[in-house]
Amino acid sequence: MSLKELLQSAKEAALIGGIVLKENFKKVKEGNIEEKAEKDFVSYVDKTSEERIREFLSKKYPHHTVVGEEEGASGQGEEYLWFIDPLDGTKNYIAGFPIFGVSVGLVREGEPLVGAVYLPAFDTLFYAAKGLGAFKNGKPISVGETRNIRYSVIAYGFPSRAHRDLDTYWKIFKEIFDKAAAMRRPGAAAVDLCFVAEGSFGGLTEFELNPWDVAAGIVILKEAGGDYHLTKGLSRRTDIIASNGRLQSFLQEVVERYLED
Repeated sequence: MSLKELLQSAKEAALIGGIVLKENFKKVKEGNIEEKAEKDFVSYVDKTSEERIREFLSKKYPHHTVVGEEEGASGQGEEYLWFIDPLDGTKNYIAGFPIFGVSVGLVREGEPLVGAVYLPAFDTLFYAAKGLGAFKNGKPISVGETRNIRYSVIAYGFPSRAHRDLDTYWKIFKEIFDKAAAMRRPGAAAVDLCFVAEGSFGGLTEFELNPWDVAAGIVILKEAGGDYHLTKGLSRRTDIIASNGRLQSFLQEVVERYLED
């Protein structure tokens, strides 16, 4: 199967999930929200979106494994892994804040190959496949050219239930904040990576993420000319430092210095 075919499937899957998100935006009531763990929410929207994406991919690729945030892994394939986040930015979604998306990424034997991230509130689809470039609604995108952190806007994020001492994250935030033009906290890692890919952000530092949070976005970022580092690879509680490439060494040095401490 070709990369173009796999990319088309990722795009279709993201749009399928996006339909669910569109139909239910600003309709989720408090009684429809479950707390999986402290400050970790899920609703029928997340679950329905994942069910429809999983059904689509499983029918099309029965020998692939699909890994979703809500239902875990299904399928027996070891070569191809689809990582899906059916609603990246659940808290934003519940609050009615329009920064949220559906993320669908494909990894082959550990190598990210294809990614699609759909932002339903803006009807915007970011997508990319290895060697084929990165696109936003059909138009090529590329990272920004800023080399000086002083003129860059940097995104950040750390979990509400941090496994590390929060002081570590405050120290990282403070050092970058002191040098950057501004910092922003949109609250959806996959979306943030796309904003770096299109040049809105110069970089980002986000912590304690999961493979479905980043699998699609890192393909899009890389194909847009950016760079990234995952402290634990595509595994649970990984951290990501990503940028336009020109700011990578600065951001990575700051993060790694404090994480080592």
